[in-house]
Amino acid sequence: MNATFFVVGAWVDKYPESVKALSDAGNEVMSHSNDHAHFSRLSNEEIIANLNTGNDKIEKATGKRPTLFRCPYGEYDDHVIRTIKAMGITPIQWNVEPLERGSSD
Repeated sequence: MNATFFVVGAWVDKYPESVKALSDAGNEVMSHSNDHAHFSRLSNEEIIANLNTGNDKIEKATGKRPTLFRCPYGEYDDHVIRTIKAMGITPIQWNVEPLERGSSD
């Protein structure tokens, strides 16, 4: 594995060849939701439907079902985490802000 990319299902709709190419190059393609919703505002059923829809798209493009999920906006609460884990998916969070700049900038 080279890297892990978290993609939104709507992006997979637009660029399925790119998603397949990422996977074919040895990268993991994991879920960042179907439509970048605010998951803490969704019911358990809406979370499940959103993840399954996005994961179906990723699996169709790559042949592999995502096992990791990164919450849009970094927003989550106990009900989001419980629901994701109950689906057999591991929720993750980032530890580096991608827009951070060094103190000399």
